[in-house]
Amino acid sequence: MSKGDNRLKILYIIDELKNKSDENNYVKTTELINALNEKGLNADRKSIYSYIESLIEYGMDIEKSKRGYRLMEREFELAELKMLVDALSASRFIPTKKTHSIIAKLEEMTSEFNRSQLNRQVYLENAVKSDNSSIIYSIDAIHNAISSNRQISFHYLNTVMDYDGEKKYKTVLKKDESGDDKLYLQSPYALLWKNENYYMLSYDKESSRRKTFRVDRMVDVSVLKTKREGGKYFAKFDTAKYANTAFSMFGGDNIDVVLRVRNDLIGVILDRFGSDVGIYRDDDEHFLCTVCVQKSNMFFSWVSGFADGIELKSPKGVRREYIHYLDSLLKAYRP
Repeated sequence: MSKGDNRLKILYIIDELKNKSDENNYVKTTELINALNEKGLNADRKSIYSYIESLIEYGMDIEKSKRGYRLMEREFELAELKMLVDALSASRFIPTKKTHSIIAKLEEMTSEFNRSQLNRQVYLENAVKSDNSSIIYSIDAIHNAISSNRQISFHYLNTVMDYDGEKKYKTVLKKDESGDDKLYLQSPYALLWKNENYYMLSYDKESSRRKTFRVDRMVDVSVLKTKREGGKYFAKFDTAKYANTAFSMFGGDNIDVVLRVRNDLIGVILDRFGSDVGIYRDDDEHFLCTVCVQKSNMFFSWVSGFADGIELKSPKGVRREYIHYLDSLLKAYRP
């Protein structure tokens, strides 16, 4: 390395300003000199002054004061980075490992003093997250297919009960009528982010109607050479209005409840409460599980939405409240 390579000196000075300065911290001239010396590059005060002036002339917003130098403007403000980190942590469709990776990249966009404020480790480790590591690339493939007016093919994951297994359930590819892995052929038209999940809206030629797929359950996504079909079905389709027809549960005190669930709804339970839920066989068609919920009418509404597929077994007091909730609904519709 040339000790007089001014190009490298300027680049290292930029790194020091990005890493060591922020709204509360300055980098002194001596610190910049020492940083360059550690890289084997000679520097003195006069040259540092000159490099800083060149960077300011170039357009970098650098404040000079008796305390040193600090970078005033960045690509993202700290508050914006915090918001992005929280959005990543809350997004169920992004796997935990990929979330960590993206957050680490975002941390590089602020000073080392602020990086600890982007740490959402406790919240992240307890979040319900997808384990589909290919989802980022699936999303990219779908975007490419939409922009290039192409169809896609993919396989679709399904969770089924497996009482012989250690977890009592397993994730498999959906099968066709012959028992082979079903290959889906779809014409994608929109991606929708709702309730921390990503959904693809597409046209299905086989059924001649619109369909919705969870992107985190799509694997082996490939963009085909064939043109999309079903454009007329989406010509006047309002994606925002469609998204607003979905509801979520909220509010109420946390309480443990026991649910009796039909086997084919195991995926619903895992999506809502995570993979650490204790699952116990009740009979050949149902299992029991204990989950922590927020007791409220919205929770009761969520349970009733599955009709006889989910039964609220206990505590008895909560079961009585649920029965009262159902009675009140029936009363509103009785003549």
